[in-house]
Amino acid sequence: MAVSRRALVLIGAVMLLVGGVWLWRACTETDETKILRVIEDGRQAMEDKSLRGAMAVLAPEYHDNLGFTAQSVRPILQRLFFAVEGLRIEVRSRSLPVIASGEPRTAAVTLAVAVSGAVQGQPVYLMGTPSEPVEVTVAFVQQGRKWLISEVSGLMRPQLE
Repeated sequence: MAVSRRALVLIGAVMLLVGGVWLWRACTETDETKILRVIEDGRQAMEDKSLRGAMAVLAPEYHDNLGFTAQSVRPILQRLFFAVEGLRIEVRSRSLPVIASGEPRTAAVTLAVAVSGAVQGQPVYLMGTPSEPVEVTVAFVQQGRKWLISEVSGLMRPQLE
């Protein structure tokens, strides 16, 4: 099966267009936009029950107020994804990222969050409720061109009994 020259030119043009859009976005995107995208990517990964996606937004030095680290959070997420159906994370409000100077570059965002789902068919709120979300502070560290979550404070242990 021979590929026509016209098809090759079309494929090449599409690849150049996609590469150009990616390069333009990488060069013009602000740090604030990148940080807000990390929040959204993490939220979406949790709702999709994507362990790989959830871990991709965490810095290797991640830790939180519950004592979890990047290493110890992986099995917790696996159990959560198995036990909870229809996981939903609602971010009700957020502050704009406050970016600190220095090396490494850091930033912080305050979020109002409610996490819900169902356990054995029964609806549960794992953290906060839509009417009373939990306020959490998320710290970020810049590694290369990427921003990653390095710390979360204000988390609450879910009551699943």
